[in-house]
Amino acid sequence: MNSPDTPLKATDIWQGMMNALRSNFALFFAVAAPFTLLVDMGLHTFGPAQPKTAAEFTPQIVLILVVLPGFVAGFAQLAVSHLLLQADSSPRLALVAAFAAYPSYLLALVISAFPTALGLLALIVPGVYITARLFLIVPIAIAERLPPFALLRRSWQLTEPVAWTMVLFLVLSVLFILGFSVLGGGVGAAIGSVLTVMGFKAVGGFVAALVPAVLTAIVSIASACASTWAYKRLS
Repeated sequence: MNSPDTPLKATDIWQGMMNALRSNFALFFAVAAPFTLLVDMGLHTFGPAQPKTAAEFTPQIVLILVVLPGFVAGFAQLAVSHLLLQADSSPRLALVAAFAAYPSYLLALVISAFPTALGLLALIVPGVYITARLFLIVPIAIAERLPPFALLRRSWQLTEPVAWTMVLFLVLSVLFILGFSVLGGGVGAAIGSVLTVMGFKAVGGFVAALVPAVLTAIVSIASACASTWAYKRLS
C-alpha cells in the first residue's frame, strides 16, 4: 500500500479493491449472496416484469426493482466490510455486526437520497459528487458506529482532500459496471436462448436470470471492498 502521505489516485482505489476481492472472494460471496443474488433471483421470478422503455420506469417499478434491492444489498456490503476490517472474524460475527450497524446506515442512506437524486436530475455532476463524497458510509458504519448524520459528516470529512479522485473512481467504475452488466446480461440471455431452443425452457429462463444476479452480487462485494480499502487509507 502507498504511504498515507502519497496522493491518492483512482487507480490506487481500483488496485486496492482488486486486492481485497482476491483476499477471500469465496467467503465474501457466501456472505453476500443471500442479500444480493437471491434477492435478484426472487424479483426476477416473482416480481414485476423488467421495464423495456423509459415510460415503464414508474416510481413503483423503481422502488421494487432498484431501491429495495439496493437497501438489502447494503446489508451484504456491511458484512463484507466487517470481514475486511476484522481479518480474524467469522461470517456469523460479520452478520451480527452488519445487523447492529444497519439501522444507522439505512437512515443515512435515506437522508442522503433526496439531495443525491436532486443533483443527478439537475445536472448529473452534483449528484455524482455527493455520491462520491458519501462513498465511505459502509465501512464507517461498521468501524465507528456513528448515528446517521454523523456518519454522513464523517464520510464527507474523510473524502474532502480527495474529492475529485473519488469522483473519477466512481465515474470509471460506473462505466465499467455498465459494460460488465451489458456483457453479462447478453451472455446469460444467449445461454438461456440456446437452452430454450434445445427444449430446456425452464432451465434457460433460470440461467438467463442467474448470470445478471451473480454479476449484481459481485458488484456489491466490489463496492464494499473499494469503500473499505479507501476508508482504511484515508482514516
